[in-house]
Amino acid sequence: MKLAELQSLFQASVLAAEPSPRLLALLRPPARAESVTETFAVYHDGFRLRMTEFLANDYPVLRSALGEKAFGAMAEAFWRARPSTFRNARWFGASLPDFLRTMPLYSGDSFVCGVAAIEAALAQSFDAEDAAELPISALAATREEDWPSLQLTFHPAVVLAETSQVALAAYEAAQTGEASLQSGGAVRLLSWRRDLDVNYRVLDDDEEMALVAAMGGAPFDEICSLLAFANPRRPAEELAMAAGNYLARWFADGMIVAAAPAPG
Repeated sequence: MKLAELQSLFQASVLAAEPSPRLLALLRPPARAESVTETFAVYHDGFRLRMTEFLANDYPVLRSALGEKAFGAMAEAFWRARPSTFRNARWFGASLPDFLRTMPLYSGDSFVCGVAAIEAALAQSFDAEDAAELPISALAATREEDWPSLQLTFHPAVVLAETSQVALAAYEAAQTGEASLQSGGAVRLLSWRRDLDVNYRVLDDDEEMALVAAMGGAPFDEICSLLAFANPRRPAEELAMAAGNYLARWFADGMIVAAAPAPG
């Protein structure tokens, strides 16, 4: 058997619930080991524990909320369903929130899925690539006729996530040590990084709509039109001012890295 083939067989056995009998037949245990199975268990159990440890590092609040046993079972279900394809273990757990939404035990649990979404978003913001923020003074060079077609480019650390009020309250309680009772439905969380500080806040419906559109490449006039469509009873001037205030806040938070009129 070639080395590459043996390595693939060994890896498959580590990932499987039980090692391949073919592999066990090829292995030789150390002199003091009782059996080949016992020897292989060191690698198999070590891998399982390391995968759980990686997830625990990324999702400490979720781990605390679920408890060691339930978190361990969830972690094993995750890495069995979605084996890591990354050389850097830091990215291993990024898709955990999506996995939980498909897992029958947790798919309808807005608390568990919400806590996972918060921790994943904050980790993504922290690990995102660096980019130089654009000062709002750069807009002074924008001609009046170019404003309707103005498009924004956002910092890679800007992340949107859907969570719940109770999940957010639990996350904040874990950070401060002060519990607060919360009720309510889904909320949209915005997270971003400035220097080494990760920030987050809950978006209201209008800002969420404007931000999603802007991050998707919508020009400024289209953002204003979306706000007008969603708020037919509010004066157009008021909505244009609201869009301008959102724009100013995104710049003030360091979330914008480029702004230019759309080509053509």
